[in-house]
Amino acid sequence: MPTDSVQWILEVDKRDIAYIVGLFESYDDFAVVRTLDPARGHIELMVSPDFVTDTAQLVERLAEEIPLRILKP
Repeated sequence: MPTDSVQWILEVDKRDIAYIVGLFESYDDFAVVRTLDPARGHIELMVSPDFVTDTAQLVERLAEEIPLRILKP
Protein backbone atom coordinates (compact mmCIF):
# COMPACT_ATOMS: atom_id res chain seq x y z
CA MET A 1 0.00 0.00 0.00
CA PRO A 2 1.56 3.37 -1.00
CA THR A 3 2.13 5.94 1.69
CA ASP A 4 2.20 9.70 1.52
CA SER A 5 4.80 10.04 4.26
CA VAL A 6 7.61 8.24 6.05
CA GLN A 7 7.06 7.84 9.79
CA TRP A 8 9.88 8.30 12.28
CA ILE A 9 9.43 7.96 16.03
CA LEU A 10 11.73 10.00 18.28
CA GLU A 11 12.18 10.12 22.03
CA VAL A 12 12.98 13.58 23.35
CA ASP A 13 12.79 15.46 26.62
CA LYS A 14 9.15 16.44 27.00
CA ARG A 15 10.25 20.04 27.61
CA ASP A 16 11.68 20.11 24.06
CA ILE A 17 8.51 19.02 22.24
CA ALA A 18 7.17 22.55 21.65
CA TYR A 19 10.59 23.65 20.37
CA ILE A 20 10.74 20.74 17.92
CA VAL A 21 7.20 21.38 16.69
CA GLY A 22 8.04 25.04 16.06
CA LEU A 23 11.27 24.13 14.31
CA PHE A 24 9.58 21.75 11.90
CA GLU A 25 6.73 24.20 11.31
CA SER A 26 9.32 26.68 10.05
CA TYR A 27 10.41 24.13 7.42
CA ASP A 28 7.02 23.94 5.69
CA ASP A 29 7.37 20.76 3.65
CA PHE A 30 9.89 18.65 5.59
CA ALA A 31 7.70 16.92 8.15
CA VAL A 32 4.68 17.21 10.42
CA VAL A 33 5.26 16.53 14.11
CA ARG A 34 2.69 14.65 16.16
CA THR A 35 3.00 14.00 19.88
CA LEU A 36 2.38 10.32 20.61
CA ASP A 37 3.11 10.21 24.35
CA PRO A 38 3.97 13.56 25.94
CA ALA A 39 4.89 12.02 29.31
CA ARG A 40 7.52 9.79 27.69
CA GLY A 41 8.58 12.40 25.11
CA HIS A 42 7.60 10.23 22.16
CA ILE A 43 6.89 12.16 18.98
CA GLU A 44 6.24 11.09 15.42
CA LEU A 45 7.69 12.84 12.40
CA MET A 46 5.55 12.32 9.32
CA VAL A 47 8.22 13.04 6.73
CA SER A 48 7.52 14.01 3.15
CA PRO A 49 9.26 11.44 0.92
CA ASP A 50 10.91 14.24 -1.06
CA PHE A 51 12.54 15.59 2.11
CA VAL A 52 13.78 12.45 3.89
CA THR A 53 17.44 13.38 3.39
CA ASP A 54 16.90 17.00 4.45
CA THR A 55 14.92 15.90 7.50
CA ALA A 56 17.64 13.41 8.47
CA GLN A 57 20.21 16.21 8.32
CA LEU A 58 17.99 18.46 10.42
CA VAL A 59 17.50 15.71 13.03
CA GLU A 60 21.28 15.11 13.13
CA ARG A 61 21.90 18.79 13.80
CA LEU A 62 19.09 18.89 16.34
CA ALA A 63 20.72 15.96 18.17
CA GLU A 64 23.82 18.13 18.61
CA GLU A 65 21.64 20.69 20.39
CA ILE A 66 19.23 18.60 22.48
CA PRO A 67 19.15 14.98 23.66
CA LEU A 68 17.08 12.77 21.38
CA ARG A 69 16.87 9.16 20.38
CA ILE A 70 15.46 7.73 17.17
CA LEU A 71 13.18 4.83 18.09
CA LYS A 72 11.95 4.07 14.56
CA PRO A 73 13.54 5.62 11.48
